Amino acid sequence: MSMRRAARLLGVVPLLAACTLAQPTSAPSSEAPTPTPTPATTPSPATSPTSEPTPGPNDVPSFSAGSQVATNAPGLRVRSRPGMDARVITSLGVDADLLVGLGPVIVDGLGWYLVRDADDADPAFGEGWVAAGFEPDPFLINASFDPGPNPYLAGFANDADGEYGPVPLTDPDVSLRWFIAPLDAGGCSFAVDLRPGSGALVPAIRATLGTAPAPGELFSQYFASHPELRGDLFVTVTSDCSWALTFVRQLPETTATPSA
Repeated sequence: MSMRRAARLLGVVPLLAACTLAQPTSAPSSEAPTPTPTPATTPSPATSPTSEPTPGPNDVPSFSAGSQVATNAPGLRVRSRPGMDARVITSLGVDADLLVGLGPVIVDGLGWYLVRDADDADPAFGEGWVAAGFEPDPFLINASFDPGPNPYLAGFANDADGEYGPVPLTDPDVSLRWFIAPLDAGGCSFAVDLRPGSGALVPAIRATLGTAPAPGELFSQYFASHPELRGDLFVTVTSDCSWALTFVRQLPETTATPSA
């Protein structure tokens, strides 16, 4: 071989070696570092305020017929009937004294009481319906004052069947006032039977209601025609309405003394 050709071959070998060394050597897969995955950032759930439960019939303050109450809110409207669309008779300030006559009945999602004006201050009115609000901040609260002659003997209210009493009935000079309101658009029915002690039931009221609330009254003539209804009287109600009833005494009329 000529010296020139040998020199050319010797020049190629280092070049090939250099090229071979320049190639990266792959590490075995078992040795390759496992890339640490970046944890996904989970957004914190939006914090929503805890909603207050909607007040319902169980949150309406409970007063019996003849109870002494006072207004606990300014501008409380007195209406001709229960319901937000009923005619407004007047409005009352805080601490007005009232005597409960009937209720509560549920109309427009509110509990309503029929009340009598027992306050000497203006505005003066005979009786009307007021919304009682809901606990813990009702529109009506218990009060203590001299109500004068109290015509309300006993009263009951509910939205289901039940038996109530005894109601002491000593004479026929009593009427039975009631008010019923439908709990849904299907209307409702209302039946009342009276029972003297352990005696038989005596039918008293039968009413069927459409969509509008309605009042009613069983007058003293009914009790005069049923002399068996004396003593301790029990009341049986069969109804799917919101209802209230009250036994009302017929108070003697007072005669004004003419001035000199």
